[in-house]
Amino acid sequence: MTAAGIFLTHRESPRIRAHFDRLVHETGHLVTWYLVQSHDPFPRPEAPFRYPDPEQVLPERYRAMADHGGVQGGYLDTLLVPVLAGLADVDSADHLWVCEYDVDFAGRWGDLFARYSDNDADLLTTTILYRHEQPRWPWWRTAAAPPGVRRERWVRSLNPLMRLSRPLLATYADAMADARWQGHYEFTLTSSALHAGLLLEDLGGEGSFVPAGRERSVYVGKSPAGRPHDLTFGFRPVRPRYFHEQPGSFEHPGLLYHPVKPEVAAWTLETMNRNS
Repeated sequence: MTAAGIFLTHRESPRIRAHFDRLVHETGHLVTWYLVQSHDPFPRPEAPFRYPDPEQVLPERYRAMADHGGVQGGYLDTLLVPVLAGLADVDSADHLWVCEYDVDFAGRWGDLFARYSDNDADLLTTTILYRHEQPRWPWWRTAAAPPGVRRERWVRSLNPLMRLSRPLLATYADAMADARWQGHYEFTLTSSALHAGLLLEDLGGEGSFVPAGRERSVYVGKSPAGRPHDLTFGFRPVRPRYFHEQPGSFEHPGLLYHPVKPEVAAWTLETMNRNS
């Protein structure tokens, strides 16, 4: 199976460019990467290929995003889905990756992506947890779904690094035409995919969607037991340097880290709600 991906950033700097160059070099033939940069809070980033109008692809979600004031705080799907659809038009890849600029890997990127080269999951991402596994997730308060989606089947995820199949892109756009899907896209994307019968897998943390043998093998994140003391992938802590700049500051070799923000101010829940 072939793969292409977007490296998404809202800042341009020599340090971020060096991080992107390492990703491209170390993944080699495994993933063809394209740099995509946002210049404002809205879902029309600069990309090296054409993509469909976000307002046409996800009209209901786009309307909610506009009312919200931008993509930050739950509406990044209005950017990602159209851009990935454009990527699918220019690249024949079976699967489409998203890697945000503040994701890093304490090792060689190719070693990570090679693990999934023969994986056929429709969605690979992190921290996929049922509502009962993480009832205190703050975005449950905004979540809503059509009546046929049982609450015990509501799931959330964390998507700074994820891979989607082409069928998932189409299924998600169709599902979101129903305005009864509401809330953070970390809920709508994962829950609608599960409801549609698509295959979801956790990249390798903890929880019901982690295949046996892959537990804590790719990152350490929040789990049904709570927040681990050695967390590497979550909302905090923020690391100021990339792995290639200071490898000794990454405590656990061979794991994913997030967020890594080189001279970029970290978002808080308050600023996401106020400035998105």
